[in-house]
Amino acid sequence: MDYEEIENRKFVKKFKLEELILSNIDNLVLHNVFIEDEILIDNVRTDSIEFDTMITLGAKEYHINQDILKEIYTSIRFFVEVVATDTEFDLNKILTNLEGRIESVEKIKYLEKKHKDLYSQVKNEPEYLVYAEIKEFNGFENWEELIIESLKGEVDFIQKYLTSDIEMSDVPKEILSIWVKYYTIKAQIDFCKEQINKLKNTKQKSGLVDTSLQIFLLEEIINIKDWSIISATKKGEILSHLLGKNKDNIKKIYLELEKKISENSEKLLSDRKQADEIIKKLLG
Repeated sequence: MDYEEIENRKFVKKFKLEELILSNIDNLVLHNVFIEDEILIDNVRTDSIEFDTMITLGAKEYHINQDILKEIYTSIRFFVEVVATDTEFDLNKILTNLEGRIESVEKIKYLEKKHKDLYSQVKNEPEYLVYAEIKEFNGFENWEELIIESLKGEVDFIQKYLTSDIEMSDVPKEILSIWVKYYTIKAQIDFCKEQINKLKNTKQKSGLVDTSLQIFLLEEIINIKDWSIISATKKGEILSHLLGKNKDNIKKIYLELEKKISENSEKLLSDRKQADEIIKKLLG
């Protein structure tokens, strides 16, 4: 996040508590604390009697400036991401567990289970789905919208923000606790996905064989006498070096080729036909 926003807040320390009263509403409008809306009154409305995020006085309605709520949102985000959490500790625990596993397959299995366990903690919480930008909830498209709506019920906290520096202990406990929980879990989930992708990409790259080596391997295979009598297992081992594919998968294909054509799968028959057509087209 851009922490310069914390330093460039417009409203902090601008007001004394006694200035946040209804009789001072014109001055609060002048200083952009409230936005004034003229309203048509069909029925007699009761005037507000204390500071709130929506005030009615006479024929007018006043709404708290959204910029104030956005600034408070940014301040809480700072507390969550910098002060209240230590995701580095959680991520290092995941890395330590990865180091205990040598094979990439085992590492990926561990990360996938960790991802599943973490997600299971929050998958039924609609607020998390908003936080993680998975889906909307109650009309809220993102986390900022949801928190800003929640802040409208925290009048004492807003007054504290407008009159003095706020501390983490001032943040409404329900908002802070759920935000810390989601931030901590999402950081680990994202880390697991990142490591899984990295391991899979590394695995794919490690399976690739240099082009010149592939050509030499191919020439050696062409010169092998009685290739047809070599076992499917050996063919799998040999061709895995040429193709960079799993030897067991190659073996399975050769075992199927040893069957009668009528017993071959539709996929194998289609691939055989396609291979014949490619060679005929190229060699005439």
